[in-house]
Amino acid sequence: MGVRRCLSDDDQRKVLYTLVLFCGQARAREDDVAESIPRSGIRPTHTPAVMLTKWRFGMDRLPAHELTTSFRLLVALFSIADTRRRTLHCVGGCGHEWHNLSDRPQDPT
Repeated sequence: MGVRRCLSDDDQRKVLYTLVLFCGQARAREDDVAESIPRSGIRPTHTPAVMLTKWRFGMDRLPAHELTTSFRLLVALFSIADTRRRTLHCVGGCGHEWHNLSDRPQDPT
């Protein structure tokens, strides 16, 4: 079964760039990489995993066939970092919009 692509390569690259910024905001650490690779479901030998192991970002500049694996890896890294941040810093509540998404009204369109 193929993956249906909803975004152009350009837009996918913009999403990856933004996701790197989110990882930084969540305070991702190099020691999160070891957990993020298996969580993402990609092999440690995939280019994005090798890059992240060396703490190099720039997946938005990889060839188009690497964009999906890069996305999966960065989402896993963000998930790990954000979970830690929620546990340590936001446990009593916070003003981070992304921690309060369920409070936002749904747009019917």
